[in-house]
Amino acid sequence: MRFLFFLFSLILLASENSSYIAAQSVDQLHQAAELGNVEAQWKLGVAYANGHGVEENDEEALKWFQLAAEQGLANAQYSLGGVYYNGKGVQKNDQKALKWFQLAAEQGHAHAQGSLGFMYYNGEGTPQNYQEAMKWWKLTAEQGHARAQKNLGVMYENGHGVPENYQEAIKWYRRAAEQEDTTAQRNLGNMYDNGKGVPRNEQEAMRWYELIAEQGDPSDRYSLGMEYMNKRQFPNDGDDYNHCSDCNYFNVRAYAWLSVAAMEGHQLASAQETSLRDSFMTSSQITEAQNLSIEIFNRILSANNNP
Repeated sequence: MRFLFFLFSLILLASENSSYIAAQSVDQLHQAAELGNVEAQWKLGVAYANGHGVEENDEEALKWFQLAAEQGLANAQYSLGGVYYNGKGVQKNDQKALKWFQLAAEQGHAHAQGSLGFMYYNGEGTPQNYQEAMKWWKLTAEQGHARAQKNLGVMYENGHGVPENYQEAIKWYRRAAEQEDTTAQRNLGNMYDNGKGVPRNEQEAMRWYELIAEQGDPSDRYSLGMEYMNKRQFPNDGDDYNHCSDCNYFNVRAYAWLSVAAMEGHQLASAQETSLRDSFMTSSQITEAQNLSIEIFNRILSANNNP
């Protein structure tokens, strides 16, 4: 399993520092950088890497990152590691990327720690080493980074570098899930769905799946509606509605999510919504489901209007 982790593009680095670059002209940065100001050297590298106030130039970015990194600036070391990892303005070199990430990570740079964990986990520029990956991701996770928290959950769930421990997996999944990491939300839902480390609880599982669907697109909402339909329990694999356990709960939510997807133009959702309504639902369930679908739709609209 590969983790797409903390190897942010340099564009993301620029977005964090664009206000600084906007406040100071590139000429001013050049002057300070030429005088040996290490912070200015790094900021100038960011400007060149992303074309902020100057034409994008990977070679110039590399030059200024290198100067600042060699003077021990953690941000520059992390940026230089990213340059070597992505092969921007220089031949891709995982060993050099690892070296610079390591230097920044040892200074407590959270993104560098995450990137270092990524490389150790996948064996890039170094032999694969789950224990080292765990060490660096834990440092990052304890600083509140959701991706590292999610990755720790995966390692504990699967026994990678540590003994398998579902309770620890749930702890880290939950921390990441509460920060809206959708993979962590899915994994946490799966733990509840399958009773791994917790008593099996389908409704708690579906609560996490709902959060994913709200952040997703109409296809995600259609899939959730179908998942609710498939949760209905009929005796002897039949369709005897009168003996269906929890049909009210699952029918209402299946219809609501299918209805939302249908409102967004999902054609399969519209067909399934009609079939469910006409074949299995009472009038009171339909009313409840319609009200719920409006609530969900309004939440999604509100989230999209206030990203």
